[in-house]
Amino acid sequence: MPEMLRGITIDDVTTCDMDDAIWVEITENGGWHVVVMIADVAKVVSTRSELDRLAMSRVETRYYANGNSPMLPRRLADEKLSLWPGDSKYVLAVDIVLGTDLSILKTSILWTVMTSEARLSYSDIPSILSNRKHTQHVLIRLASQLANDLLMKRRKRGALVFYDVGRGLVTDEEGSLRQLKHREETIGYVIIQELMILANIAVAEYSVKNDIPILFRNHTARSAAPERGDLLKLLESTAVIPEANIATVRNTTYMMFNRAEYGPVILGHFGLNVGAYTHFTSPIRRYADLVNHQQIRAYVQNEPVPYSKEEIQAIASHINLKHLENDRAKSEYMKEKAYKKAESDILGNRIEDASDTDFERITKFLIRKGEDCPDAYCDAFRKRLGKLPIICAGLVLLQAPDGERWSELKRELLEEMATAPQKAVSIFDIAQHILGWQMPVYEVTERARDNLPLFSALSATKVGNREYKSDAYEDMTKKGAMQRACVGLLAAILGLPAPDLKTMAARPVEEVTINMSKDPIFALQEYCQAKKLPLPAYSFETEGTTRKPIFTCTCTFASLTSTAQAGKKQRAKRLAARAMIYTLVSGN
Repeated sequence: MPEMLRGITIDDVTTCDMDDAIWVEITENGGWHVVVMIADVAKVVSTRSELDRLAMSRVETRYYANGNSPMLPRRLADEKLSLWPGDSKYVLAVDIVLGTDLSILKTSILWTVMTSEARLSYSDIPSILSNRKHTQHVLIRLASQLANDLLMKRRKRGALVFYDVGRGLVTDEEGSLRQLKHREETIGYVIIQELMILANIAVAEYSVKNDIPILFRNHTARSAAPERGDLLKLLESTAVIPEANIATVRNTTYMMFNRAEYGPVILGHFGLNVGAYTHFTSPIRRYADLVNHQQIRAYVQNEPVPYSKEEIQAIASHINLKHLENDRAKSEYMKEKAYKKAESDILGNRIEDASDTDFERITKFLIRKGEDCPDAYCDAFRKRLGKLPIICAGLVLLQAPDGERWSELKRELLEEMATAPQKAVSIFDIAQHILGWQMPVYEVTERARDNLPLFSALSATKVGNREYKSDAYEDMTKKGAMQRACVGLLAAILGLPAPDLKTMAARPVEEVTINMSKDPIFALQEYCQAKKLPLPAYSFETEGTTRKPIFTCTCTFASLTSTAQAGKKQRAKRLAARAMIYTLVSGN
């Protein structure tokens, strides 16, 4: 019989499918010992079984206002597999040892048995923290302390994370905002969110080091996304804006990212700002987690893994497509609901006082009608100019029909971009997302003026069968010149006069460093992600005998290459990445 573990569950008060439990304690040297225990769903749902095919067809548990549609039958999801208090259940335990700086020192994955000591809800946590006599007070206090420290470390690392305990505002893994039903749930949500993210990172790194094919969770930013510091400021702005306008910030950040998807190779996770990430902690609710359980469970029991890397790719494509179909269906339903609300606001003369979210709905409704916009909309639009959500500006510039008043608003938007040319880049990103436009290409030259660099840029793109090109625009920074050229190009495409764009003074550029204390593969991945550079490519050659091979890995990054040899493929890759890091550091 495996060693018996203990833990507690923390979920929403209505949750019946409890697939994760936690345990936290401080180590002798002042670090942390964390155990995240996940229901052993793969013991019941074997690969290619009828239950596995059912889960694959549904992909995930879907949640609605008045209930859910479970991925697995309720007799399993809510009963047999759930970690109910007092029941001994088989689990896959992610056992993590953290240093005093919260770095992962060791990760073990154990197939074992655990008994849940308590089923807590998010709303229980504040009262437990304030009651020292509660049987779970010490554990919850430690878990809350660790979660807060992990959160602060993630923020310093550049992750898109924001929590507002007073208003119940939280961010998900991708940096998208959501609002909890009850603000007292926030602390409990933070505990579980941070510990699950920690476990998923640890499992991703464990899988890479042990060469286990799994589904990685990848998230990338669009080329026009602002710098991380600007994105964090945008998230933090929700602390001072009315709750009715928070959805606008959510929509704005959503337009800056590509969809998070699953894949057999590591592409990095922009929202979390980590090199490798996966989903492992919800196998009752998500098929991707279940597949990863099936793979890792086989590995820890010294059995052949059920899926090859090629089969993992096929599963990833299926899940990604299913998520896209579900999102489209939900989007169509929400769109029709929004149009009815917008029509009601217009008829009720509530345009001027509309929230940012409602104003966006009204904009979409008027554009859909295909007529010139009414005077009341023009007046409300002008009052919002300068603080208008970028999605609204994009809708008017890109989709508004012909009409005298629509044209006036387009000209005024371009004039406003003369002082904020970075918005033009965001407009092109929206156009790429909505209309399928190509992003602009740039021609940049540099010269000196008064012993300072001066950049000149022009941009070009193709819309349909027609090519467009801007005039040349100057700026003290390369990025600034490109942004101004982007405004001129947008005006050319729209057939409107380009605004007067003045040269801006140079701004300091935030230096991005390489974290030398981390695994070099991940450190190089995060460096590329932070700098928005193409990821390094690795190639291998094998020499020697089958029993004692020698692997030579070549790491190619931009125009640089580095090589290393080792008796194991992964070690050769790690050494080549380390050599590339030393090349980059010495070159700087």
